[in-house]
Amino acid sequence: MNYKLKMCKLFIFPMTHYRSNGYFIIGICLGILMSMLFFQIENDDHNINNSIKSSWYPYTISIYDDQSSIDEYAPKINIEELGIRERLFMGVLTSQEYLHSRGVVFNKTIGHLVEKIRYFISIGEGAKKPNITLSGIVGFTDTRSVLKPFHVIKYITDNYLEDYDYYYIVKDKSYINDAGILLSNSMVRKLKTNLDWCVKNTYSVSDDINFGRCVNHATKLTCSMRVNEVIFNGKQLPWNFNFNQHSTKAKEDHKKFHDELINSISLKKVEDMIELLRKKIITSSYFGPNNNIKKNIVSWPVGNWHGNKSPGRFDILRWNYFNETHIFMQTDFENSRQLIGITRLDIDRVLQTAIDKINVDYKNELKFNKLINGYLKFDASRGMDYILDLSLINANNKLSYNKQILKRMHINKPLGKVDILPVPYVTENTRINIILIVHLSSINNAVKFMENYVEVCMEKRDKTSLMLVLIYNKESPSKGSDDIYGKIKTYALNFTDQYKRIQSKISWLSIRLPSISSNVIKSDPPFKIAVADLVVQKFSSESLLLFVQTDAILTTEYLNRIRMNTISQWQIYCPIPFVEFHPDLAYADELKKINIDLNRNHGRYDELNYESISFYKIDYQTMRKMNEDYIPITHGDKDIPNKMTIMSDKNVIHSIYELFIFYGKLHVFRAVEPALKIHHNVINCTDELNEYIRQKCVLSNSRQIGHRGQLAKLIKEYHES
Repeated sequence: MNYKLKMCKLFIFPMTHYRSNGYFIIGICLGILMSMLFFQIENDDHNINNSIKSSWYPYTISIYDDQSSIDEYAPKINIEELGIRERLFMGVLTSQEYLHSRGVVFNKTIGHLVEKIRYFISIGEGAKKPNITLSGIVGFTDTRSVLKPFHVIKYITDNYLEDYDYYYIVKDKSYINDAGILLSNSMVRKLKTNLDWCVKNTYSVSDDINFGRCVNHATKLTCSMRVNEVIFNGKQLPWNFNFNQHSTKAKEDHKKFHDELINSISLKKVEDMIELLRKKIITSSYFGPNNNIKKNIVSWPVGNWHGNKSPGRFDILRWNYFNETHIFMQTDFENSRQLIGITRLDIDRVLQTAIDKINVDYKNELKFNKLINGYLKFDASRGMDYILDLSLINANNKLSYNKQILKRMHINKPLGKVDILPVPYVTENTRINIILIVHLSSINNAVKFMENYVEVCMEKRDKTSLMLVLIYNKESPSKGSDDIYGKIKTYALNFTDQYKRIQSKISWLSIRLPSISSNVIKSDPPFKIAVADLVVQKFSSESLLLFVQTDAILTTEYLNRIRMNTISQWQIYCPIPFVEFHPDLAYADELKKINIDLNRNHGRYDELNYESISFYKIDYQTMRKMNEDYIPITHGDKDIPNKMTIMSDKNVIHSIYELFIFYGKLHVFRAVEPALKIHHNVINCTDELNEYIRQKCVLSNSRQIGHRGQLAKLIKEYHES
């Protein structure tokens, strides 16, 4: 009795100690036991290393399914059970001979459009494997070409039957846009069960016929060129067809054929889609708010915007009249302008389009004679509209050959898709080097400009510098108290010393003309190009240069516009300034203001003014190297007369702006600049100037006097006095 009691005491103590963890230990034991009961040992003889090292997939066909090769183990949740599939599997029937040519072309043109692509070739047993780097190649040991499609189906059913919705099989000699055999997953499943019958009935020499017979037998369906109301066209070309006059490599042929054909087919599809949409718009216009197709006027062309509806008579978009050589009243400041450049090319293209349309509609019975009238109008919300009055002659009827037939045609060139152009990043922290050319007659204006520069730039610590280009005549003194620009140099030194802490200075560059008077060259544009050649030598290649005129008013806003609109190796900026009218006319009924208001009575935007232009030195040097043989670069003062004579004789370049237009490869930004205002100043249009330059000079002076209303009032007062 005592023995039993002692034993109970021994066991009672540990049970009470481990009671709290008993359920945990029991759970672990049961878990281990259950995992051992359901654990399955698999023997996998698959060589993993071989599958990784090579993209080569040798495969042999077997008509009867080998049930022993089917993997009996599957995870509880997999892709097959969820029904998740990729869209398209593509198989290309090719050979070792064309893998490097046609196979590569297939990979480049369609490889990025499909989920998976496999190339099927035939290689006999014991033959050497091809030395290729193209991925996705499957080799069949059976070399009979008539059985090759069935090898492909067998390969698909064994490896990808549960992975794709559609299977696209095509030969390597086909051009793929609409050609090939497209099989759904359900059809491939039916083919799988009928492969035995298909192989036994391959009695035709054509694999296409054998495969078609197999599909018809397995699915009771025939091949169709229509899927969901979409027609896929194909063309069987003769075996000796060649779309080049000479033989070239197959890869190049495929690429040329692809680029040409895909563009024409895509364009045809887009045109058909547009035509279909236009028909739908016409038929659905009945459902408009007026509930009447006659009242709901459909725009022309159908689907395009009606165009701008002007709120008043001052906003009406006008039609500009033109003929085969000139356009008339294009602006308020000219009666006619010769059709040149892109405008001439545009009108010629529109005229040719109209002629082609007439030839198609009248089957070449009417022959174009001449353009009688032409009208064009640009609408920013619609595009360009043309009206052409054409004179035609009946080419087939000899009795009425000389009889003129008139036809009016309306042509619309709609706006294309708006693209946002990428622009390099720029900041408002770039230092601007301002260049001011000073002549003897503009000393006082130059002093005012310097005072304006000190107030706007130096006092506000703006990152700028000012260089004065002082033009001396041959006999003009340049030193001591007799220096004609002594006043300007004194101002420059005083201002520089006063603001030397902010690293903003005023410097000067003296240029002495050997024989030409500064008053003559003041208005000569070639001289400014010669000065630019000399000035850029004083700055580093990354410097931003801004050429200004002495009558300009500097503002912080304008300088920031220069920084944002001038981009190194990308864009230059040539703003159109607001030029003040003659003060006696602009401020006849009011006091003259210090600042010029943007008012039609005070001035106008002068589109003939190219004096203000900004660019980077590296861009200017690159451009000048391209035309150095045509317009020699100026290296010193003595070269200026010779260079000016060369440019004046050739009569082509009249400004730095035109120099960039003709020879530069950068964007040229030319737009009105409200922040740039120019005081009224009369330009000296001497008879010694080039005739073209002198005419522009006179025209610019006449436009800066005042607007037509002010001039009419002045003439009226003159006659009444």
